[in-house]
Amino acid sequence: MTTLQDKNEEFSKTITELNQKSALSSFDKILSFEFNDYDLHGDIVQTNNAIKGLLEGHSYPKCIQNLLAEMQVAVCLMASKLKFEGEIMLQVRGGGKYFKYAVLNSNERNETRGLASFDSKIDENTPFNQLLTRDSIMTIDIMPKVGNPYKGIIDISKNSLAECLEDYFTQSVQVPTKIWIYSDANNSGRAAGIIIQALPTKNPTKQKEDFEHVSVLTDTTTMAEILSLNNREILYRLYNQESVTLYPDREKSVSFKCNCSREHYKEMLSHLNPDELASILQQDGHITTECHYCRKTYTFEHDDVIEIIKEAKKHQHH
Repeated sequence: MTTLQDKNEEFSKTITELNQKSALSSFDKILSFEFNDYDLHGDIVQTNNAIKGLLEGHSYPKCIQNLLAEMQVAVCLMASKLKFEGEIMLQVRGGGKYFKYAVLNSNERNETRGLASFDSKIDENTPFNQLLTRDSIMTIDIMPKVGNPYKGIIDISKNSLAECLEDYFTQSVQVPTKIWIYSDANNSGRAAGIIIQALPTKNPTKQKEDFEHVSVLTDTTTMAEILSLNNREILYRLYNQESVTLYPDREKSVSFKCNCSREHYKEMLSHLNPDELASILQQDGHITTECHYCRKTYTFEHDDVIEIIKEAKKHQHH
């Protein structure tokens, strides 16, 4: 543990050393911290390679790139605070003419994958609040390894994804929450976010004042800073007048990881109509599938398809 204090020589030395290293050393990681004098805690996440993996192979317009990058940051921040083992999925259904949907999956290891669908006529500069319509819907699905799954509906009347999620935590989960999300996916290929949440307290009046104070401090973060500086330096710049504990032992990696596999698509094909499979085989001599998430292709040659057709016929009789 490292304690941030105004005149802490050890911390200042640490910051100096960090400045000499690559600022990107803290990217694709999420770091937890806690305020020693307030009943508040938080996390900071920065992404770089995780975004590249998410967007690679897709021709997303700027607005969709940034939406997916923000959703990637958001699910990592949410998973860190929900503290569970399993899957978490954030979905936005467009309901409009040009934006159809975006989905982002993650787990307790912050292994993420995502996908979006849109019309080619979409304006690439469309802001978040204009991508959505009255018919749009945002949901969060939590699928723990142990226990019952949970589905929540998130109000979309706010101007940004961060504000929508703040409202969800504050109103539905009933935990006062403030979230900041920054995305420059289409230029630098980076995004970042900070979440501050209230802890159980015996003095709610003081906590409310402390929460507002910390929120004002965090509001001074700029996109240029949070997308270029080390996470510890950012926290030092924001809270060097406060007493803050960092938890580097809890620092987790964030990555893009698709769970597709040849076996998965083989199993999927075996549940299709065997006559349709035979028709494709006769026409093309093989069957090729493509993962929508990572764009990886899997080709099944003649003998493989014959085996798949046999399995498909078995499924047909059950």
